[in-house]
Amino acid sequence: MAPDFRKLQHRLLTNWKTIPIEVAPLAAHRVQHRLHELGSSDPQVREHHLVKTGPVKTDQDFFIIDAKFPQLLTASDVEEGKDGSGKDGVWEVEALAKEIKAIQGVLEVGLFCGKNGPDAAAAGVVGGMKPIAAYFGMEDGSVELRTAKQ
Repeated sequence: MAPDFRKLQHRLLTNWKTIPIEVAPLAAHRVQHRLHELGSSDPQVREHHLVKTGPVKTDQDFFIIDAKFPQLLTASDVEEGKDGSGKDGVWEVEALAKEIKAIQGVLEVGLFCGKNGPDAAAAGVVGGMKPIAAYFGMEDGSVELRTAKQ
């Protein structure tokens, strides 16, 4: 299934305002607290539309936390002199992904960064690879292909 058109954006956190983070249910409160310390304005456990049904659970029975952050910087932004170290909640994409993944109880982060699949495999990296292509289902029914920059 292709991601929908709302997730297609020129810069992260412009159209889709949160980063999805898969967490162990017992760690959800601690993870929310740490995300707030990292600069997320209001990290929330994703709830079903029907309140009585409780939090959304993944296929593995984990929770999803949606974390709002200011727009993320790219490596080229940092090269231009912008500070992506987390000061005032402003992060470079890979730096934030690394910080979030280091939180105990976090299983996966919805930031696809780092080495792409073939480069990661050649370097012996396991998991967390950036896809080399993504297909987006557009509102008019067409499909748009985006490929990773090499």
